[in-house]
Amino acid sequence: MRTFQFIFASLCFAGMPCSATVTLPSPTGPFGCGTQSFEVTDTSRQMLRDSPPRRWMVQAFYPTTKHTQTYPYRPGTLDEGLVIDTKILSHSKPEAKLLQGKACPVVIFIPGLGHGRQDYTILCEEMASHGYMVLSLDQPYVSNFVKFSDGTRIVMTLKDSWKVPRDRDYRYQYYDEAMGAAIGDVRYMLDHIREISAKYFGGLLDATHITLMGHSFGGNVAHTLGFEDNRIQAVIDIDSKITDRKIYGRHGILPNSTAKPVLFIRGMMQYQDDLGDQLTKIQNAEMWSPKVEHSAFSDDAFLVRHIPKMATIGFFSLLWNWITKGGPCFNAVDYNLGDKNADEWFQEFNGQIINWLRLHVKGR
Repeated sequence: MRTFQFIFASLCFAGMPCSATVTLPSPTGPFGCGTQSFEVTDTSRQMLRDSPPRRWMVQAFYPTTKHTQTYPYRPGTLDEGLVIDTKILSHSKPEAKLLQGKACPVVIFIPGLGHGRQDYTILCEEMASHGYMVLSLDQPYVSNFVKFSDGTRIVMTLKDSWKVPRDRDYRYQYYDEAMGAAIGDVRYMLDHIREISAKYFGGLLDATHITLMGHSFGGNVAHTLGFEDNRIQAVIDIDSKITDRKIYGRHGILPNSTAKPVLFIRGMMQYQDDLGDQLTKIQNAEMWSPKVEHSAFSDDAFLVRHIPKMATIGFFSLLWNWITKGGPCFNAVDYNLGDKNADEWFQEFNGQIINWLRLHVKGR
């Protein structure tokens, strides 16, 4: 009976009317921000947990003329930007015209395990406002929710959701498969970057200046592929996790043999003690170690401080979301920011990224 009541509460909870409006921190660059999504298909590969062809969604954040308007958060994914009972507003104008005149350096962004392409909107808008084209990739069956342009919705399988955190052998097999799929997606994007540029952005992507960036699992993808592929100019690894087993045939962080610029960001509240020595041996690497937890780098670290009900989301809410494929999941795990409030933290975090890009990657 109590289980039924909890599930019923979750049902009502998901349909609660908007009770407040919250606006994400404003980007600080000289440009406005536009956004659009598009689907990419690789017919030579199959889906991680499905039949071919392999397909994924990309969210582009890019510079446009300066504006002060706000728009519903996560267009195409959320209904009117509604997170639980709060309407979230962002600064990206959907389908805005890309700023003309000069090609944009490209940042390809890989989210953390379970996260989606719009979970890092605060950071992506900041980069776009400084002239970068950010292409953030969803990973079907790795992201907790992907909604395609034809309305198809994909969530992590129940088996993966249950066994990955509980079965060590299964977890590492899943990591191997997910890493291979993500690297394949990025390689496909690199192979077709000029076609993507011409089709969606009037040829205004600078394919000679590409940075590969990711958080957590996405950080592992960033340094694994970034150190090997000469088409990638720079790498930003945001708090990747170095495991005690090989992933994708690699153990730890391999040498940066071409000495391309790399920034390692490490949340010191959950720091791996044995990692520091590895990172100091990487060629041409810088390290920034803020005193925050692992999940402080995504939008949820801001949202949880404005939507208290995020902290009450439990197993049955997640189960119901899996059954209905109702939308992305939000939670309040590992978002400690130390002695900083959310606005201060994201100003500091964004500033570190922009300053590093300005020094190491050709700007607009």
